[in-house]
Amino acid sequence: MVGREVAAAVCKADCTPISTAYLVDLGHDHRKPSDAVLNQLATVLQVDADLLFFLEGRRVPDLPLGKVDLETLRDALRTLRRNLDGHGGPL
Repeated sequence: MVGREVAAAVCKADCTPISTAYLVDLGHDHRKPSDAVLNQLATVLQVDADLLFFLEGRRVPDLPLGKVDLETLRDALRTLRRNLDGHGGPL
């Protein structure tokens, strides 16, 4: 799929497709896409939306971190770290 096809398949909040220039700007970190645009890009590109949110440095919107106690969050981050680097040291 080429950039023009990706841009045509992803819509902004006003239901108009994003432009190829906007897509290029996203690729160069010149713009920050909305959650809806990131989710659509994930679908069109057939990648996990969580990965795109992570690469954007953003929290996945459906992850209710505000409702998680700190010990549960700390344990989850230790598990993630252990899975990534094999160490799982203190946070």
